[in-house]
Amino acid sequence: MEMLRETFFVQGLIVSVIAAVLVKLIVWRNYHKLLASSEEMDRPKRYWIGTLKKKIENYYSLNAKVNNISCIVDKYLEANKIMGINSFFLEQIPEICGILCIGLGCLGAVKGILMNSDINFWGRNLIIGVVCGIAIFMMDYLTKMDQMKRKIKINLINYLENILPNRMLNYTKKQNYKENLENKKKEEIKKEKKQVANIEEH
Repeated sequence: MEMLRETFFVQGLIVSVIAAVLVKLIVWRNYHKLLASSEEMDRPKRYWIGTLKKKIENYYSLNAKVNNISCIVDKYLEANKIMGINSFFLEQIPEICGILCIGLGCLGAVKGILMNSDINFWGRNLIIGVVCGIAIFMMDYLTKMDQMKRKIKINLINYLENILPNRMLNYTKKQNYKENLENKKKEEIKKEKKQVANIEEH
């Protein structure tokens, strides 16, 4: 009960643990949506994936050569933001919270020693802070987003390098075929008009 009266210690631990878990869930949800979008590239896209797709489509439609698509995808992925905050920064918050928990445990222990408190009191502060910090580190390590980010990158590169160029080529061929048909029809109509005009003159 004496430990619970150390409000800075208890509140600090609670806030750190909740912040770490909440941020981790927010980041995971964002990457999960990006992964789903990267697996269904033919649907209308939100976020930066739609912008990237449109940009590469414009390059292909202009017959421009696109080099280093991998670098372009990396650039967009690194610029990914969640609620206006860079996702790579948010990924570091659980680690910061873990360090904060260990720091609070050490501060609680130091305060207890300076106040000549019982070893059981400040020892518990230290152990609880360290355990909470280690638990957050373990959670962060076991739920790393590296694999999900790698899948997103692979899906995007595969689509932009292999699938999109072929589709754009087929689309261009269809457009050219339609234009040729229209031109032929126009020429036939002109010939028919000339023939009618010649017949009327005679």
